Amino acid sequence: MKTDFQQEENLDDLIICRKCATLHKKIILKENTKAICSTCKSVLYRKHTDLLNKSLALSLSTLIFFIVANVFPIVTIDLGGTLNDISLSSVFITMIDQQFYFAGLLSAFVIFLLPLSLSLIFLTLLIFMKIKIYEKAVKKMLVILSTLLPWNMVEIFLISLLVAMVKLIGYAEIHFGISFWALVLFVLVNMYMTKNISMLALWGLKKNIYGK
Repeated sequence: MKTDFQQEENLDDLIICRKCATLHKKIILKENTKAICSTCKSVLYRKHTDLLNKSLALSLSTLIFFIVANVFPIVTIDLGGTLNDISLSSVFITMIDQQFYFAGLLSAFVIFLLPLSLSLIFLTLLIFMKIKIYEKAVKKMLVILSTLLPWNMVEIFLISLLVAMVKLIGYAEIHFGISFWALVLFVLVNMYMTKNISMLALWGLKKNIYGK
């Protein structure tokens, strides 16, 4: 009879397609290649070159871009000579001041607290893996990341902001600040990381570093 440990090891050799739920057995890939689902042809997992250093550089970049995006105004609206600066924090602060408490708190979570938390967790666990310490903490942070990532919707906020700016163009002059471009870069790098660096790859990286 197989022990629970042996059964768990056997499950580690399997992967299920997120799109069509087809079960596959993992194979060893060459550098910069990817495994494709035999049914729907979607990407199952990738073999990255220097995954740790690449992820560390990208996560540090996202944190820097996010900080810059919050320090300066995103846009300045000139309406008949009256200038109004709009920053990320002013979005949810204004909602709360207008007594839209739920919308304000939800906006604060989606466009500030969650992206900041994800960036800090991602950077911290990668630093821990880089210097090979705190294996248990890394495991917990990977679980937290898996839970929080589906709620990451900053790109939706950026699209909504662009739509609002297009509607205002006919009524006011709009000047994009440095924070707007920092926000764009943050979203682009964040989307690249989400698409190309899967949680499966990070769990595999953890196993290679800590041996469990």
